[in-house]
Amino acid sequence: MPFLTNSIDVVYTSHSIEPNRGSERPILEELYRVAKKFLVLFEPAYELASLEARQRMDSHGYCRGLTETALALGYDVVDHRLFPVTLNPLNPTAVTIIRKRNQTESVATTFFADPKLKTPLQKVGDVFFSPDALMVFPIIGGIPCLRPENGIIATRFADL
Repeated sequence: MPFLTNSIDVVYTSHSIEPNRGSERPILEELYRVAKKFLVLFEPAYELASLEARQRMDSHGYCRGLTETALALGYDVVDHRLFPVTLNPLNPTAVTIIRKRNQTESVATTFFADPKLKTPLQKVGDVFFSPDALMVFPIIGGIPCLRPENGIIATRFADL
């Protein structure tokens, strides 16, 4: 994600990790990286679900083991429970709250990061400049285009 480490106070998901079974660990690592204080997950409650619901989740390749993965990564899981409201009993939601250790209180002037290097970007006019990568990333209609393929080589940009 094109955000600096520890740049967002609370990062939360709502069935965003759901269809990514097998990628739970790298997804949690990246979400945890950008979180400053908490990571709050509203994701399928595989381990808390009925057998029928687990079979459905298996057939769709839904994530599972998020709490176990977070604990294996050494994260501070402060709560994990079934969310009380569900529209589909075959896809119940668990809420998992992870507290970020070594919370920082610094106020960042920017939270956007070079999408590859994860180093700070500088906003210059209608672009973000990565002095470390010597790339600029356009801002189109107020929306930063911060994917690696949107970068434009700008080796002399700092000289302007």
